[in-house]
Amino acid sequence: ALLSGCSAGGLASILHCDEFRNLFPSSTKVKCLGDAGLFLDAVDVSGKRSLRTLFEGVVSLQGVQKNLPHTCTNHLDPTSCFFPENSIAAIKTPMFLLNAAYDSWQVQASLAPPSADPYGVWHDCKMNHARCSASQIQFLQGFRNHMLNSIRAFSI
Repeated sequence: ALLSGCSAGGLASILHCDEFRNLFPSSTKVKCLGDAGLFLDAVDVSGKRSLRTLFEGVVSLQGVQKNLPHTCTNHLDPTSCFFPENSIAAIKTPMFLLNAAYDSWQVQASLAPPSADPYGVWHDCKMNHARCSASQIQFLQGFRNHMLNSIRAFSI
């Protein structure tokens, strides 16, 4: 059995992988695929955490705390556990992650959303990385490193 999803579905497949595994007899081969679901709790271009604010609303509105991995909620707040980087290392079911290091949605909507870039300094860069300044490239490289670090314990 394979549990997979893309973007928000990729996030769900990561968060519910072990729960999905438990629905089957132990003799069943179960694997999960998280495609573009490795959303990061990253600092945006204004120094805030835009995606965290969005996810706090989702967690609160939908009451998802009870559906998050207990291996995470037993030591972190529910919003932190909605970010796979905080729970992925504890997943026991075989999982394959497919995620761009410079995920276009995260760059546009999480790292440089209009609310964090009111003067549009990041507009050209976030639409075409060839138009980024050296400091913008360095910021994006920091995001990439954050992603690689978040899966380091998982990928061993």
